[in-house]
Amino acid sequence: MQVIRRKVDTGNKESAECESEEPKENISRATKVPKKGIRWTILLPFIFFGAIAGFFLPLEPSGPNHLAVRPFKADLLCRLSQFQGEHAGRMLWGTYRPGLYLGMQTRHPRPLVSGLMWFDPDRPQPLDNIRHLAQERDGLQKYGWEAHDGESFGRQELYDGNIHITTSFAKRFCRGCTGGDWALRVNSEVNNASMSQAPQRISVIFYIADSQAGKSVVDILPQGASTGAGVQLAAGVSELLGGWAVHMHDLSGQGRSAPKLRYLGVQRAHFHNLTDTLADEMAEPVDLDAPAKRRGGGGGRRERHQLSNSMEDAPNLALFQLTAELPLSVDFVFTGSLPKGQGAFEGVAKAVSDMWRSIGALRRTISYCVPQLPLSKPTEALPQRVAALSGSALTQLLKEREADFDAHFTKTFGAFAPGSPKGTEVVAKAALSNTLGGIGYFFGASEVRLADQGDRIVRSWRAALFTAVPSRSFFPRGFIWDEGFHQLLIRRWNERLSRDILAHWLDLLSEEGWIAREQILGEEARARVPAEFIVQSPQVANPPTLFLALADMAQRVAAAGAEEGRDPGVQEDLDFLTAAYPRIEAWFGWFQRTQAGQLPGTFRWRGRGTAPEWDTELNRKTFASGLDDYPRASHPSSAERHVDLYCWMSLASRALASIGSSIRVAPEKVAPVQELHAQLSNAAFLDQMHLDRAAQQYRDWGNHTEAVDMQWVESRTPEGYVVGRSYVRVVGQPPPRPQLVPHFGYVGLFPLLLRMLPADSPQLSAMLAQLRDPDHLWTDAGLRSLSRASSLYNKYNTQHDAPYWRAPIWMNVNYLALAALKHYSQVPGASQELAGRIHDELRRNILRNVVQQYHTTGYLWENYRDESGRGQGSHPFTGWTALVVPIAGETYFEI
Repeated sequence: MQVIRRKVDTGNKESAECESEEPKENISRATKVPKKGIRWTILLPFIFFGAIAGFFLPLEPSGPNHLAVRPFKADLLCRLSQFQGEHAGRMLWGTYRPGLYLGMQTRHPRPLVSGLMWFDPDRPQPLDNIRHLAQERDGLQKYGWEAHDGESFGRQELYDGNIHITTSFAKRFCRGCTGGDWALRVNSEVNNASMSQAPQRISVIFYIADSQAGKSVVDILPQGASTGAGVQLAAGVSELLGGWAVHMHDLSGQGRSAPKLRYLGVQRAHFHNLTDTLADEMAEPVDLDAPAKRRGGGGGRRERHQLSNSMEDAPNLALFQLTAELPLSVDFVFTGSLPKGQGAFEGVAKAVSDMWRSIGALRRTISYCVPQLPLSKPTEALPQRVAALSGSALTQLLKEREADFDAHFTKTFGAFAPGSPKGTEVVAKAALSNTLGGIGYFFGASEVRLADQGDRIVRSWRAALFTAVPSRSFFPRGFIWDEGFHQLLIRRWNERLSRDILAHWLDLLSEEGWIAREQILGEEARARVPAEFIVQSPQVANPPTLFLALADMAQRVAAAGAEEGRDPGVQEDLDFLTAAYPRIEAWFGWFQRTQAGQLPGTFRWRGRGTAPEWDTELNRKTFASGLDDYPRASHPSSAERHVDLYCWMSLASRALASIGSSIRVAPEKVAPVQELHAQLSNAAFLDQMHLDRAAQQYRDWGNHTEAVDMQWVESRTPEGYVVGRSYVRVVGQPPPRPQLVPHFGYVGLFPLLLRMLPADSPQLSAMLAQLRDPDHLWTDAGLRSLSRASSLYNKYNTQHDAPYWRAPIWMNVNYLALAALKHYSQVPGASQELAGRIHDELRRNILRNVVQQYHTTGYLWENYRDESGRGQGSHPFTGWTALVVPIAGETYFEI
């Protein structure tokens, strides 16, 4: 069983009133013969009444009257013109279901979705090994995107035992083809022929569904089964795209038996547990010779692990199974915006689309964005469009797209700096590609605990989130502190894509000014998170790392000034910041109000808690900081001062003031932020609040003692009988007292990491010396998270809670360290030369280890062991580990 060790608050409990309001799935078997078409006139009454219902029924629940669960009162950033029109069309389809090995969907609250599954039919208990959800327990030797441009192309390699699968997709745009057409090529071959002398078989399942269960119908094999290489698998009508169709082309070549094609059509509202449902469906034997028996033939052959060639009434989900010997190569081609006569339900397409567009135009209070896409007649016929995305044409298109990706990579990141180990470019391209291929689209409501209403748990408004995810296998959802680091890479690759993601995050701002640190939106995301970790607290923050990218925008706009004919990207940055400023200002204000310390100008992470439960942990976790189990004061109290949060607030105040000046906000509104930043950037004030002068280290302040340990304690009856044992924290002498907390590691580095120290500061030279000391943070693979001299170095926090930020090497903090070292190496001062030497050595160590681990294990990892450099934690973990790309190119952000 996997244990969630990261970004969760074990104090959260989900109440019964928060159970999903969505209907539970119920897929029953049906034996109906597939329908070959539906007369569109039958659907007219449904269209009429659907339009009436859609107009009068609210699209959003009113929700509780609480600021934390109401959307911020401002125009949505995702409605900016730069995200509409052509951009919306190009970004409509994508690999936006990152929690799957391969999942496509439209970027829409009611999407079309598709996905891929496979299994080895000759393996014992094959249905226990269906590959669908990306999971570590599947034990794939390697998988991940090796090329992905974030928009119109991707190539992924998967190695599963004796099977090697390559999935490639490409989009193609033609005039009038709303959102473009796309093709998915699945090429599977034997990975190691020497492993088995028997022919290797595979069963591949492709599916497509319209999430509008009960409102849409997918027509399966509308033109009947085909004996040739090409067949139209399915057709339907989408509210967004009008008519659509999916074709399949078998490219496996001559001289081999054709793959068996079977299907299943069902109606369902959600797809989050499709794997289990499919396994149940395929567990029963099916009669493969049913047609022969109906003609008076003999007894039929019955075989398990096959789809049943049946349909329920009005299915909105169609699954297609191909079983064949390897090699197997097949193209699936999706075409949308089909004109009359080229797809099923052609007469309904425009009526449905117009209906939904009318409703959307009338309902301007919807708190999420629906892409504004023109629906016009395509200029190319359907056969021409399918041919352009299959066979040799697709082969050529994929080659061209990969060449474009390589050229853009070289242009963006250039030749890597000297000292980069052999194989760095391969790793860097995979890191970037998995970041872009890990971008997902989620829609749903957060569950929120309202402490001021007796810990009542409610759902917020429904919202959309377009975001990169840290790990497809373990964290396939949005985390705000991760996302700021993701944008350090994505913004360099595609500025508008980065702004689009930032817009969605800032659109999640509540009326209170809060953004939940973890976004678990929709059933597919919720299904991957234990129930007790779903609820979010509006008192809990996360590092405001989005300011890293926002500050970069502001600097770029300020540098361009008011010049005429400025770069279009600069203008879009300016437009974005102007529209976003009210939200950014409110978010910063929420931090000021809710995370303030007892002393003016100090700050404290909320969420540590002072309840008795912390006696079950060696040191109460601080999930809000993003550094979960990093040691803080032993006894949580309201008197704490956290140096990392202090530094984050200094960065945020500087960025907000810069943004305000860049977009010419009234000086009287910017002045208070500038004054706060002047106070927080005062080195003397920082030293007064957090510097241990004797140790020359920056530290937290709190109620603390080092006399703590975890021990087994027996529970006895009054008669002295032992009735139980528990593993709890025991506090000895001396008792806790207010003091600077004597732990040195990542937290104490933040004045350096965020470049708050003057170049001539004596603390800077002392910190560099300790950073380079192997007895503190230095290793041959990067900077460890906690000094070896700390009493909690590498200590378990509970019996089973292994050290997380108490030794391992994390790439996000190492990136910040390298960027800071590079900065100080270029600024005159007593530490200039030392900073340069440490930068070069640390960079070489990090790259050598990450590249070696990738080529050895096939993965980028969540973190790396400090004593050996071995990758550990979740994998593949692209997230901030992908910062090896700017590290290799020494392309650091200026903050």
